[in-house]
Amino acid sequence: MMYAIAGAILFRPRSGIKTPLRWLIIISVFGFGLQSALIFYGVSLVDTSLANLVVQAQVPSAILAAWLLGLERLNPLRMAGVALAILGIAVVVGMPKPGEAYLGLICILAGTASWGLGQALIRLKSRDSIRQLIGAMSLLAVPQLFAASLLIEEDHLGRLMTGSAYEWFGVVFLGVGSFVVAYLIWYGLLERNRMDQVAPFALLMPLVGMFNGVVFFDETLTASFLFGAALVLSGLVITIMARDAQRVGASTSRIGTPAG
Repeated sequence: MMYAIAGAILFRPRSGIKTPLRWLIIISVFGFGLQSALIFYGVSLVDTSLANLVVQAQVPSAILAAWLLGLERLNPLRMAGVALAILGIAVVVGMPKPGEAYLGLICILAGTASWGLGQALIRLKSRDSIRQLIGAMSLLAVPQLFAASLLIEEDHLGRLMTGSAYEWFGVVFLGVGSFVVAYLIWYGLLERNRMDQVAPFALLMPLVGMFNGVVFFDETLTASFLFGAALVLSGLVITIMARDAQRVGASTSRIGTPAG
């Protein structure tokens, strides 16, 4: 339903599609439908702490996919920053308990790999504006997830009929905020920057979630949260420093090259 909302808001039929249809379908599968089905199904099978931790594999997955497709080179310092940030998330959400559901873990990891490949393919094959591209892929994801829902969920009509006003507000809010607005910002940044510059900032999501819990739901602000947050922010600082160092190095090499 959230993809349907995003597609209805963003897609403009009169503008047409420039991206080849086969790549549009492939990207919608890996970057939207398949990754959503795998990640959300996996999240439902494991503890919250493990889900929050493992989902962060989407960041290195996106960077590695971009590298494998030849879009950019790996930066060891930036990857070290990503690893430090993931360690910080482990401190924030807590280490997973023994005996977790392996199926859920496998689904989440497969979903993050699918998401990473989808992001790289968008950079490589998309030919449309960000708005038109997200709208088209959202609409293509609707039947994919509808089929997945029929396979793994039950009592569809009963849930639709008994949904409260608060729950329906949540659907609309997530469809507009978490999909339309967030995707426009995300892909807009991805259009102008390297994957390994943008992707690490997705690691801020668990911190934002924990912070909202403290502010709006009176959850306790613990020392582990503060320490983990410091690690995450330190990791992000390293990724930015790696970019700046790379630019400085490139500038120096150009300056030092003799003319002619």
